[in-house]
Amino acid sequence: MAFRRDSRAAIALLLAMTLTCSPARALVSLNDGRDRIYVSATVSVSADSNVFANSDDQGDMVYSTGLSLSYARRAGWIGVNGSASVGSSKFGKIEGQDFVNPSFGLEFTKQSGRTTGSLTLSAAKESRADAAINTRSTSWNIPIGLSFKYPISGTYTLSGSMGYSSRRYLDETVFASLSTYHASADLYHILTTEREMIAGYRYRYSATSRNTSSADHGLSLGLSGKLIRGLAGSLRVGYQTRIPSGPGSNEGSFSSWTASGSSSYAMTKKLNFSGSIAKDFATTATDSMVDTTTMSVEAQYAYSSHWALAATGSFGDSQYLGESGRVVIAFGPPLELGKQRHDNYVTWSVALSYSLNEHFKAGLNYSWFKNWSTISFADFVRSSWTLNLSTTW
Repeated sequence: MAFRRDSRAAIALLLAMTLTCSPARALVSLNDGRDRIYVSATVSVSADSNVFANSDDQGDMVYSTGLSLSYARRAGWIGVNGSASVGSSKFGKIEGQDFVNPSFGLEFTKQSGRTTGSLTLSAAKESRADAAINTRSTSWNIPIGLSFKYPISGTYTLSGSMGYSSRRYLDETVFASLSTYHASADLYHILTTEREMIAGYRYRYSATSRNTSSADHGLSLGLSGKLIRGLAGSLRVGYQTRIPSGPGSNEGSFSSWTASGSSSYAMTKKLNFSGSIAKDFATTATDSMVDTTTMSVEAQYAYSSHWALAATGSFGDSQYLGESGRVVIAFGPPLELGKQRHDNYVTWSVALSYSLNEHFKAGLNYSWFKNWSTISFADFVRSSWTLNLSTTW
């Protein structure tokens, strides 16, 4: 009860401070505007009907706060973006799920000259309900990436990327930590002033804390720019193969088509539609290989400079291909996660946002999620609403 009183007091204080401040730009600017620093604070309250994403349907109220600091430098050839933040959440009734999650990020970009690209480094602690394993987990996620783009000659441009990512779970007796290395190369060919053709290859190697690993090879073709009249974005389709190794990997390789794409369509100055599609192999927190397909659409309507409305809808399919053994989780019965599991989900959400000025924003969001599974424990419905208040200086 004390936390609830403190949360209400924090919200009231944040509102009072924001509404009484001058609308002038509250931004720290150094070196003639080349260095800029922003500070943001958020408070939110959520009602979640299923905090563990399983058939037990345990719901709770969640109270959250956040504080972040971001830095941007624009001087010379190299731009710098940095950020540091901390977020905390407290559950109203369920014990042992409260968390404090810090995150850090650093990016170096080069947007001028013949060769352009970026180097990104980040680290974030994440606590979440995972629908693929039907319980909550906490992990440290550390992605590092390098990307570049180089015009070869005429209408051809070469781009590439390489990187490393690590998802390290705090409880490795239940969850399998994952380390992934990847490298890709893409050749762009200008077809018209509005459209490019893409041909690419991607290699990805993943290893888990359970001494299992997999190697992925993928080839793809696609278009970037103007897809059809009024529709801009990118779309790629291809074929990929995953070769697993380690315990439980005697079933050979897996092959499937792959896809990735996103596009947008501006119907009017106020109404905009966007969509995306993705199909790829993935590895869950219990070391299960999954062939996932997701499709989503979103509509955004800017009623005025202060009010905006957004609605989203998504569909997903997850075909489980195999895993390293029997999994015991903290809630519910043990799950058999081999080829007998197949999941589908549908989700939709609506969000109303209000912007008073450059310093204060408020949002009200409702979301609904339904998962159908051949495993009864993973057959569930989850809905939530969230009220969020934020201020930026």
